[in-house]
Formats: sequence, C-alpha cells, structure tokens
Amino acid sequence: MSRNPFAPTFGAAPPLMAGREAILSDIADAFSTGPTHPSYTSLFLGCRGSGKTVILGALRDLAHERGWLSISSAAVASGLLNRIAHRCVEHLNRCSDRLPDKVMADLNAAGIGVGAHYDPQSDLSRRIDNVFAALGALATADGTGLLITVDELHAGDIDELKLLGIAVQEVVRVGRHPVAFAGAGLTLLEDSLLADTSVTFLQRCARYDVGFLDPTAAWEAIAQPVRELGTRMSPQAVDRAVTVSQGYPFMVQLVGFHAWVAANDPESEITEEDVNVGAEIAARQIGQLVVAPIWKDLSPTAKRFAIAMAQDEGESRIADIAARLGVSSGYASVYRHRLLRTGLISTAGHGKIDFALETTRDWVRTLDEYRLIEESRRRHPMGFNRPSR
Repeated sequence: MSRNPFAPTFGAAPPLMAGREAILSDIADAFSTGPTHPSYTSLFLGCRGSGKTVILGALRDLAHERGWLSISSAAVASGLLNRIAHRCVEHLNRCSDRLPDKVMADLNAAGIGVGAHYDPQSDLSRRIDNVFAALGALATADGTGLLITVDELHAGDIDELKLLGIAVQEVVRVGRHPVAFAGAGLTLLEDSLLADTSVTFLQRCARYDVGFLDPTAAWEAIAQPVRELGTRMSPQAVDRAVTVSQGYPFMVQLVGFHAWVAANDPESEITEEDVNVGAEIAARQIGQLVVAPIWKDLSPTAKRFAIAMAQDEGESRIADIAARLGVSSGYASVYRHRLLRTGLISTAGHGKIDFALETTRDWVRTLDEYRLIEESRRRHPMGFNRPSR
C-alpha cells in the first residue's frame, strides 16, 4: 500500500504548503532585496499546530536554494546564544582557509578560536556579535547570505533574546550584511516579550499571523496529496474533511491521515465515512496534544471562564459569561483577551466569542471541574456568582 501522504506531527512538513504562498513569496523577495527589505527580519506568530515551525523550515529551504547557510535553534532551552554562536563558528572553521585577514584578526582580538584554536567547550554567548559580524562579512565576500531561525520564542530567556536582537540588529541594520532572521512563537508573545520595551529588535521585526487556512487552501491541502498518489477522494469526502478540520493545519493533517488509515482500500477511494472515522480519532488527539497543554498553563480564573463558555452550544456572549462568573463585563474581558492570545478561543462578532476549535468544547465538558459546576448550576440556577460585599 502507498505511504500515507499526510504528516500529523508537530513541525513535520506537510505534503503541500497550502495557503502560505503569500508569506513565502514575501520572504523570498526579502532575500533577494537584502537588509533594506522590512521582512528581512520577521516574526511568525500563531497558536500551537498552526504551522509556524513548518514555515521556518520552508524559509531555510528557500535560503539553501540560493546557496545560503542557515543556522537554526529553539529558545525553549537555556544557552540559546552559545548554541547559535558555536554553529556559526563551526562554519567559519570549515571556511577558515578563505577568511579575509581582517575577519580573522577581529576573531582573534575577540578571543574566538578558529581552525586548530577552536574550543567547542568555550562560552561564546557574550561574543555572538563578533561571530555574526565575521559570518556576515564572509557571506558578503562570497555573495551569499545567512539565515538565522529561532523557534519557540515564547519560551526563551528574555536577557538572551535581548542580546540576540542587539547582535542581529548590529550586523543587519548597521553593518548591512546579508544576515536574515526569522523567529516563531505563540501569539501570547504579544503580551509578554513583545510588550517589553527593552526588546526593541523583535518589536521592529515584520510580523506575520499564521492563522487557520481558508476553505480553498484547506481543500487543496487535503485533496491534492491524495490525488497525486492516484487515489480518488469524493468531493463530499473532501468537503467533510474541510468542515471538521475548520482549516486548522494540524487538524487537516490528522483528519487526512486517519481517513486514509480508515479506508479499506485507500489506493482506490477514500469515502465520506472514512473521513468521519478519521475526524473522531483526530478530535480525541487534538484534545490530548493541543488543548490539554494550553489548559495546563491557564490560571484558575481563565479555566473558569472557558468552563463557563462550554455551557453554551455555540458562540457565547461576554455578558452571559460575566453573569455566570459573577463579575463585571470589564473583568471578564480581561480573561477574554488572555484566552484569545492562547489560541483557545476566537472572536465571533461584537461582544461574542467561541472556541477556536469545536473539539475544545467537547474536551472541556469531560473535565471534573465542568461536571461539578454543571451540577452546582442545576442546584443554584443563578450560577456560581461571587458573594456580594
């Protein structure tokens, strides 16, 4: 049997980068234009499973097609600067025989060993600006470029990211060297790292919201990989897959993957019933892999807010949520904003919100907290209000 064409693994490249053509085209133009292009340094923000890591991978592919070097790391573990600096120096070592004399002299003056003098155990975190300058000068001399990508920015150490930003800004905006930067993180960066006035470099990066796919892009992402294998998927089956996935990139891959597995003969045809089976399995996995990690990081009040939303069959009114919580609409709006940043909920019109994924409502309803509150609500129809003063 042919290999399953879908890739429901975080960070794994899907068979088709549907719906991201505009982003890739813009960054490709930035690579061609150089450091003066506003998107030469960029941030990609979105919820878990939206495809941010996949986009970083696609940008590295674009860089490699141009003969560029790429250095990638994730901010989730400490020592980010040292990791990036050593990867840069390792490349300088490979090119040590053609480093310009001035570059070699600058490295020696900064105490950075190259060639036989390279020490893989040295701490280069405070000398990353010297490393970038050397690699930028080499790229300029070679007529190539360097792309630095950093994932999981929301988990990074603010002091390290501040120093990284200063180093990149110095080599790109001041030195005009061909060193491009692309970072990715959760949307909550808007209220944390990007709200810190000391991290000016990241605030000046071009920002891209990596959201859900529109129906046309979701259709292509599901139908084309199947079609390229010579398999038939009925229009009704594709429509159903688009509907249940809601254009959420990770869900698109999950539904497609499990529909393929559910089909008796996927090489012949994938039916609407196969998609329904796949959707049921995918919904459970979304709860485990996406919703549960978000839920774990929520404050008790934010959880109560989401539980209050789950009492509705569809979209919720902020006024109703505030009444159920026994708080003012202004107080409820604070937690609405925080939940929007996590990607757990989305706006649904003036004064209304809904869960970003329908499967989230079902997952919340399985929680003991929800069942206890529902039981309390039945006993006390006025809701679980705070006691009055």
